[in-house]
Amino acid sequence: MNRKKAKYIIIPFLLIIMGTLFIHIISKDKESSISENRALAQLPTVKDIKLGNYTSKFESYFSDQFPFREELSELYSKIQLAFGKNKVKNYYVLENNWIMPTPIKSISDEELKDTAKEINELSEVAVKSNKKVYYASTPHKESMLAHLYPKYTGGLENATDNKNKFKNYLDLDNINFIDIDEDFLNKFNESEREKLYFKTDHHWNGIGAYEGFKSIIENMDEINNVSWDRYTKTNFDKGYFLGSYNMNLNNLVKEDESIPYVHLKDKPDYEYYKYDGKKETKIKEDDVVATRKNEKEILYGGAYMFGNACNILKIRNEDALSDKKILILRDSYQAPTSWLFADIFSEVQLVDPRYTKELNLSMDEIIRNSDADIVMFMYNSTDFKSMIDVIKEQRDK
Repeated sequence: MNRKKAKYIIIPFLLIIMGTLFIHIISKDKESSISENRALAQLPTVKDIKLGNYTSKFESYFSDQFPFREELSELYSKIQLAFGKNKVKNYYVLENNWIMPTPIKSISDEELKDTAKEINELSEVAVKSNKKVYYASTPHKESMLAHLYPKYTGGLENATDNKNKFKNYLDLDNINFIDIDEDFLNKFNESEREKLYFKTDHHWNGIGAYEGFKSIIENMDEINNVSWDRYTKTNFDKGYFLGSYNMNLNNLVKEDESIPYVHLKDKPDYEYYKYDGKKETKIKEDDVVATRKNEKEILYGGAYMFGNACNILKIRNEDALSDKKILILRDSYQAPTSWLFADIFSEVQLVDPRYTKELNLSMDEIIRNSDADIVMFMYNSTDFKSMIDVIKEQRDK
């Protein structure tokens, strides 16, 4: 290659490199990635030089803050779909705009025993403080809609196997286990189960949550004669529902999903309180329920309830069916059932362990000090281990 031809290659290449570096320097660093749902690395400091990890942190920083990173990721995903691939990143993009995750891996018996041990010990704390204990396993989209996956997809039985093994390691003398997975599989066929979940998100929708709530109440000894015909469904069709899976795919799938709510026809006067472990502060319903419902893009938490509202959230209803109080240690699947529980119980205490560190209370103390009559662990059947791992970090040892 002669020098003249080399210039035509080298000069544009150098301009691109220098231009990219210039954009990197003048651009404001982003704090988080929407598509990856995580915080992005920030510019390392002098302290990192002293600690000897400046180089590795700078590499992460440059990678995370690379110009047009989100746009390039979106373009790559579109190219993959254009070439007929149905798996993009870790998701299957299927017919009728269904997005399904890569099936969860099998969890070892040792890990499941350790996970169950945490629930067993906390249940003992509850029983010793005169509280009845329930564990409600809410059915994850992955295990309920396995029929949507391409043929020969491996690992589709892992979620159910993990859940069943975990159940076998629980102390069922203290814990009343409610298996909503089995209930859904017995009650609904494949097409009916599809109506219970968002297409582009990992959660059930308001209808699925209502059906799951019915399963819970019908399996609780304390509650009888609930009039389900008092409930009605409302669809919210304003804004654009941005599902978690779709968000991770840079909103690649354009699916106009309505947000369903199920509620009593005659809505009670719920009262909401934030409790910091010492005192209660009364708050408005709009501060915790559907706080992002009127935004242009609506996330699941914004449509129902974010976990950071539950540290600790109390909902009271003087006209509830029962005078009993319930404490629920929850994940995001619980969100659409909050006011449903408040129709039944005079007080619902919601605790999301991911957001309780600032309370300076361990999970043991929260359970022991609560005046609830019932403690319920309410975790979905696929991600329960990660949630209980958070509890483990906040246990009394």
